Parts: sequence; structure tokens; C-alpha cells
Amino acid sequence: METLAVVVPSEALAAATQIISRGEREGVRLRLLGGLAFKALCRSAQEPEFLRDNKDIDLMGRREDVKRIMQIMETLGYRPRVMFNKLSLGKRLIYHDSRDGRRVDIFLDEFEMCHKFKFKQTLVAHPLTLSITDLVITKLQVVEMTDKEFKDLAAAFNDYEVTDDETGINGERIAELCSRDWGIYRTFTGSLVRLRGSLGSLNGSSEKIAGEVDHLLGKIESFPKTLSWKLRAKIGESVRWYELPEADGDPS
Repeated sequence: METLAVVVPSEALAAATQIISRGEREGVRLRLLGGLAFKALCRSAQEPEFLRDNKDIDLMGRREDVKRIMQIMETLGYRPRVMFNKLSLGKRLIYHDSRDGRRVDIFLDEFEMCHKFKFKQTLVAHPLTLSITDLVITKLQVVEMTDKEFKDLAAAFNDYEVTDDETGINGERIAELCSRDWGIYRTFTGSLVRLRGSLGSLNGSSEKIAGEVDHLLGKIESFPKTLSWKLRAKIGESVRWYELPEADGDPS
């Protein structure tokens, strides 16, 4: 099991820890994802070339706990996005801190943006965050990567090795995901290639990151593909292979 990095304290991380700790006391499991989670797990995220703004909080929880999560958030002074929360049908909640307006996104059972992933079973991996593998998955699934995805992924590949298990970035699990779904394969490999091609802006870290990215790409390409993958691959990009996230739904 990985250990949390020694991080520079921040108001957002302190607020996230307060929510997670309150949940633990009440038997509600919540775990951090998004930029703050990379900051917690990656020492490189503290370095200037990887540093980025992390003002908002993204959490993963269990749908079965939705009522207790709502009670916890309101007790801690967070205002619900009432209409969004009603329309999300128990899949996701959005809150704002009544003191400073900080936004808190809470995904329930599944992380759904450009692609959908179930993380409910991996909420036990760490006391504060999702696993580094899960975090990498949430960034690789972004079809149109921005600077924040680039920096988070670069920090992860700089600090962790691609492995065959959860001691690092689990390349076997990522390759297996890609082997079953051509759309995920297309997005993940595209994201990795773009990351690989953007490393020139980093000072001294690019060789390590490039090596890990190449290792993961090799695992993905060599993993045996399913029949459904092969059938979808024949259709290719003539049919869109990803979902378009809601304009208001982009997590940090």
C-alpha cells in the first residue's frame, strides 16, 4: 500500500480532510480525487513545474450513504446545489462552502465524465484518497486534456512506477480496462501520447515520465483485446466514443 506524500498544508486540503474525518466518525466512507488528491499522493505536485491551483474539492462516496452525506455536508456549513442534486438521481452531489464559496463535488459509486468507471470497491485503498491508479484513470479519461490534467499526470508518472499491481500505477488494471472497451482504449492512448509529446516544458523530469508513459502504452497495446473491442475498433472514430460532460460538471 502506498503512503501519503508529505504535503504543504492548504485550506482546501484541510477542508477536505475535515469532511472525510467527519464521515469516518459516522461510518460514511469518502475519499479524495482531483487535483487535491494528486497533491496528497505526489511529492512532485509541490514543485513549481507541476504546481497548480487546487481550490475546489472532489470526493468519491457510496450511493447508499447519500442521505448521511447530505447531513454531514450541511452540518459542516456547505450549501447544496439543490436543483442539480435532485436531477442527478443519486449519482452526484455539488455543494458550496457558505464561508468562502469553495465548491465540493461528490461522486457516488461511479466517476462519470467522458467515460464511466466504478470506484466503489476501491474506497478502502487509502485513508484520504483514491488509489494512484484510480486517480490516473480519472485524468486519462479526459478527451480534451488541459494544463491541470497534464500537470497531475506528469506528477504521478514522475513519482510512481508503472507496475503489475497496486504498489504503483497498476498498468495491468489499466490495460485490462482498455482491452474491453475500444472507446476507453482510444481516449487513454490518445491522452498518453499527448502527455508524452508535451514533456519538453518540464525541467529534468521528462525522461522518467516518458519512460513510465511508454511502459504503460506498451502494456495497453500488448494486452489481448476482447471480441467486442475488435468489433468496435472496425467502426473507429466515425462514431463518437466518449460522452460530453455537462458544462457545469468539470471536476478539478
